[in-house]
Amino acid sequence: MRRFLLLLSFIAFAGSRPTEIAFEKHTIDLGASETAAFADINGDGKLDIVSGEYWYEAPHWTKHKFRELNFTENYIDNFADLMMDVNHDGRIDVVSCSWFGKHLRWFEHPADPNALWKEHPIETAYHVEFAFLVDIDNDGKAQEVLPEFGDTEAPLAWYEAKDGAFVKHIVSNKSYGHGIGAGDVNGDGRTDIITPKGWFEAPADPRKGEWKFHPDFNLDGLGFMHVIDVNGDGLPDIVTSKAHDYGIFWLEQRPGGKWIEHKIDDSWSQAHAVVPVQWEPGGRKGFLTGKRYMAHNGHDPGEREPLGVYWYEMPDPAHGQPEWVKHVIDYSTRTGGGIQIATADYDNDGDLDFVVGGKSGLFLFENLTKTKARK
Repeated sequence: MRRFLLLLSFIAFAGSRPTEIAFEKHTIDLGASETAAFADINGDGKLDIVSGEYWYEAPHWTKHKFRELNFTENYIDNFADLMMDVNHDGRIDVVSCSWFGKHLRWFEHPADPNALWKEHPIETAYHVEFAFLVDIDNDGKAQEVLPEFGDTEAPLAWYEAKDGAFVKHIVSNKSYGHGIGAGDVNGDGRTDIITPKGWFEAPADPRKGEWKFHPDFNLDGLGFMHVIDVNGDGLPDIVTSKAHDYGIFWLEQRPGGKWIEHKIDDSWSQAHAVVPVQWEPGGRKGFLTGKRYMAHNGHDPGEREPLGVYWYEMPDPAHGQPEWVKHVIDYSTRTGGGIQIATADYDNDGDLDFVVGGKSGLFLFENLTKTKARK
């Protein structure tokens, strides 16, 4: 009888588990990098790839060197490539950051396609672990730069592109540790800023008003922090990871400033970049991540364990899925998650693809959902 009940349980689980999404992996470059981004660099209507010193021209991924970067202590000293037209000349520029060089800077896309891109400093006083584009001014466009400074004495700030330069807006006179994020935490329609030690409530005018700090939690060593209502209770939650340790988890928001930590997966380490995904319009939602290769040159827990790329499908109780579902996209090859993961429908077929970089190489994953549907 017990075996029969176990068999029924297995059948029920197998019948309810979501199907896998097929991806085809393309090797772009086996050289070292830390970043990966999509952008139409040459204006031909096709999304190219930017990583490290190069951009790779679609559709054959022809390699073009556009800048020179320092290589130090086994790192390409470049930890974010954020694509935006800073000076509004119609050409995509790159906002980048570095740890060793203490740079937050942007590289200007020249009119001459054979010239190296000119570097412009934004901030030069602090180590920068990573940065990303967020919608701080609530105009519906993620065009403001939010860096994660590695020095606690550095002010927590965001940067706004204006008239071909960047304006610095200080939120707090200090920073709050490893990890940064942005999103509407209290449901008032404004983009708040999240740190490992709590969150800053956005004022009506994010440029001039006072940001109120809520020390609701006390964490450290995190990566990207994303705001989303995981359990559908109307209260925004936070999804994040341990960037240099084991663990992907979410913080459930309860009334009265209470937050409860829930494990998603702690079987592998160094999920530095975590990115929200919806693989096709109206389709399944979740988070894409991967194990960063040698993030601290062998000193992190689990650093020498196999690399992998995964996505975690969000719970959907309305459709009988009460828990997160782990999907393995790639495992035990030289492909990991790097410090930045970019998603886009690069081939315009209606589903989401992605690119990952890292010290072990640059790889493009083509989503085959629509390809299979056409056959």
